[in-house]
Amino acid sequence: MSKTYEHFNIFNHDEISKFTPGKQLANIAAVKPDETALIYVSNENKESVMTWRELERYSNRIAWFLMDKGIGPGSSVIVALTNTITHVALAFGIWKTGACYAPISNRTPKRNMMEICNCIDPSLVVTNRNQPAGYECMTSTEIKEQSEGYSNEMPPDIEAIPNIANCSGGTTGKTKVIQQNIPAGQSDEGLKSWFHNSGMDFEMRQLLAGPLFHGAPHSAAFNGLYCGNTLIMPANLKADNIVKLIKEYKIEYVQMVPTLMQRILHVPDFKKEDFSSVKTLCHTGGMCSADLKKEWLEIIEPENLYEIYSMTECVGLTSIRGDEWLKHPGSVGKMDNGSISIRDEEGNELPNGQVGEIFMSWGEFSPHVVYKNIPNIEADDKGFKSVGDMGYVDDDGYLYFTDIRSDMIVSGGENIFAAEVETVLKKHDKVIDAVIVGLPDSEWGRRIHAIVEAKSPVTEKELIKFALNYLPPYKIPKSFEFIDEIPRNESGKILRHDLLENAIKKGY
Repeated sequence: MSKTYEHFNIFNHDEISKFTPGKQLANIAAVKPDETALIYVSNENKESVMTWRELERYSNRIAWFLMDKGIGPGSSVIVALTNTITHVALAFGIWKTGACYAPISNRTPKRNMMEICNCIDPSLVVTNRNQPAGYECMTSTEIKEQSEGYSNEMPPDIEAIPNIANCSGGTTGKTKVIQQNIPAGQSDEGLKSWFHNSGMDFEMRQLLAGPLFHGAPHSAAFNGLYCGNTLIMPANLKADNIVKLIKEYKIEYVQMVPTLMQRILHVPDFKKEDFSSVKTLCHTGGMCSADLKKEWLEIIEPENLYEIYSMTECVGLTSIRGDEWLKHPGSVGKMDNGSISIRDEEGNELPNGQVGEIFMSWGEFSPHVVYKNIPNIEADDKGFKSVGDMGYVDDDGYLYFTDIRSDMIVSGGENIFAAEVETVLKKHDKVIDAVIVGLPDSEWGRRIHAIVEAKSPVTEKELIKFALNYLPPYKIPKSFEFIDEIPRNESGKILRHDLLENAIKKGY
């Protein structure tokens, strides 16, 4: 009789705590084969349901099919699909072959798709839209149909290294391909850290409120599946639908970006009770203003509201719980398993309380993450790296994120952080969203320009008068542009570069 091992991971009874995605999926399917793993909700509000046994077998068939095409360790597969059951099964299938999963937006334009393909050199591109010339392509339907007939049994277990390649546009418009040269899967220590940082637990009802090609929703979705969570995946990620589904499915766990949190507050008839089932709300993927945070602390109990500050490059990670945040308002938390250093432009370490560039280090545990198409971020002799974000640390070691360096505008010799001005404008009761950009200007170098999405008519004069209650005159926008909706990508990030270019073209 084989020995049973006890781990933090309740589904793992093997000798070691480390597991691959395929092994964990098999473990869960063995424990609760007929329970629901995935629920896809279409735009027409129709359900598609898949059990753990069905998901395990579907991903096994896909893996055998991919291996039959020669895909394995050293290969990459680009997945340009929306959040669907096949997308999830395909990711598991790719990892089971030992290949790298490279998710990108299904709306990626042709030219950008070719740029990414030329960088990654995929063995296969799975897309239902633009098929890049010169690369083997299949639709999701073809994947499903052609994998039929292959074995339902799990292939020989193998680690997928690298496990994922993400694409990030940043604010310059240039796509960066970021590859994680670390194995797919988790361990007891990894799960413990994830639970501490995100507030997740085993076997929760979880809502996926962002696209799988973005780092944060990807981590939440697959870590949730590793924990045996039932994952509800809506096609419609708009605020009103998210609120509706949280009520309907009695969602216990959801991760979202601050932009979505802001928009939920504007959903007609939204009330605190709509989130009564939520045991944990974790937000990440953007700066959350203190005002927005305070509003949500009235909706979600402080000990159930989590925040994570991290980046796709895995330079570092901080987290903070709501009750902790109330003692350190505005903070994004501490880095528990690493160190933070705040430095000036010459690289000198700054004292606590002074704003500078954020450098972080995991020390000897630094994950191996590389850019595929641009020079890598260089680490110093102690392993410290930076992606250019700005902030400061208080006397208790808590980090405060102020802005992204590329969004810092030098106007008339003054450093102005876009996020600070945006936060003030969004305080106005007629403003839904606002973006600050720096327009080229012969007098100021960069002129502060505000792009505003309002829910009812508001004038420049009103906004200037309002902003002067919070900001010194040199930080007040010198021009305003009113648009119907602030454009964001599918990850919720502002298309700042596009807004800047459009404002210049319009003659502002």
